[in-house]
Amino acid sequence: MDSTFMIMDVIIALFGIYLLYVYYLMKFKGEIKESILLPKGVSIKKCKDIAGYISEMAPRVLAYGIIVTLNGAAGIIMDVYHTLRGIYPVMMVIFAVGTVWFVWQMKKVMKKYWP
Repeated sequence: MDSTFMIMDVIIALFGIYLLYVYYLMKFKGEIKESILLPKGVSIKKCKDIAGYISEMAPRVLAYGIIVTLNGAAGIIMDVYHTLRGIYPVMMVIFAVGTVWFVWQMKKVMKKYWP
């Protein structure tokens, strides 16, 4: 077990769980974590339609949170049990594509709801 990869996989899994928490806050409490979803210097107060933003971004945050959590969990399983060697490279590709997709979606939705 390589401790460096284990630490990275734990951090990735924890970040995925945090994204699921961000989804929960958006969906059920109507709160937006500006530090995760908005670039520095952009205030939620300038949003044209907060409810619309939440309804568009919440499913995207959920999807990305699931991708990140599963990738971190697969990495931990591979580090501990030395299994999933065939699946892990596929998970890494899904993680990379998911990250590009999520950033692209955030920018697209930002243009729609901020002047």
